[in-house]
Amino acid sequence: MRFPLILAGATAALAKPAKGGFETLVTFGDSYTDNGRLGYYINNGGKAPPAGQMHTEGFVTASGGLSWAQFAAKGAGAKLMDYAVSGAVCNNQIVARDFSYIGRTFPAILDDEIPSFEADIAFKSLYPSRTSDNTVYAVWIGTNDLGFDAFLSDSQAPGKTISDFVGCVLEVFDRVYKTGGRRFVLVNTGPLELTPLYANPEKGGTYDSQFWGTKTKYNITEYGQKIKEYSTSVNTMFEYAVPVFYSLKDRWPKATVDLFDVHSLLLDIYNKPAQFLPAPSNSSGYYHHCPPAGSPCVDQPDSPDGYMWYDELHPSNKTSELPVLSRCMVPRDRNETDTTNLPQAPSLARRSSTWSRATPSTGLVTIDSRPPPRAAPRKRRRSGGINI
Repeated sequence: MRFPLILAGATAALAKPAKGGFETLVTFGDSYTDNGRLGYYINNGGKAPPAGQMHTEGFVTASGGLSWAQFAAKGAGAKLMDYAVSGAVCNNQIVARDFSYIGRTFPAILDDEIPSFEADIAFKSLYPSRTSDNTVYAVWIGTNDLGFDAFLSDSQAPGKTISDFVGCVLEVFDRVYKTGGRRFVLVNTGPLELTPLYANPEKGGTYDSQFWGTKTKYNITEYGQKIKEYSTSVNTMFEYAVPVFYSLKDRWPKATVDLFDVHSLLLDIYNKPAQFLPAPSNSSGYYHHCPPAGSPCVDQPDSPDGYMWYDELHPSNKTSELPVLSRCMVPRDRNETDTTNLPQAPSLARRSSTWSRATPSTGLVTIDSRPPPRAAPRKRRRSGGINI
């Protein structure tokens, strides 16, 4: 089966999963991934679907169309089990945001999504043949944790830091691992400073908006820089933490962990929109405009496919689909890499003592359970009487 996911440079690594393809894609996250689960909470008094029952899948998500996970599952011929909830954070003990429509805080991965998943796996009607090999678990979270009404505005719980957020994300894999999950995907944080919500108005950003009604009361340039620092810092922590906890601390034995660099993908689209989007190839503006009050909303006269952003914060349907259109992950040997006809993008430098492979032209790192290859013996040479 084919496994299309969001990758750096709008390209995909060609690698063979542990034992062939997969049958089920399980996703955790926020509105970037949610395909209708928040709607269930709204219509049911802030409660999650009961154990053994999934929400009704929607086909108009925060992208204005399908989510990236829907495109990915469809392209792979896999079943999608989506636990992501719009507005979600990783843990309400770190960041908690109230949502009046459900009479409580927004659901969180550790507080709501993971418990629902843990309850559901007991039901054969939902997971008839789940194994460690045929199910992939993907996490994409951080947009709400790092943004306004959270870390950006110093609204996190007292004493909590961004390191706590990163630790929470790793804990999600701990919980899934305990249920038998062994194939993990971590999608890193996008360039939030480029979203119209946080960008400067002269660069296509909003003034006051439905997602940040008091933006003009703040130093927009300063806060744009702050969220850039936060998102890039989180991504650096991911790059270091995943290999260290995987290998040196043996946190997830016999598992595979793939890190997908969506940050670089979105930078590619932003800087070269004509290569990815049809006219008007707009990467700084957005298609769906709403006032700070939330309505009435007005769509732009152009095709929504020509916009990188659907609204102030969310990638458009076309952006969500791009990774599938550009290239898909195809089953083949892990040690092989096919770079034929792949657009060239800078490969990320990986700094860890584990055996991790950054495939050419992509930001994919595959962390393998096998020991690192032995390096050739280092020859000694003399320099000024000192052995080097």
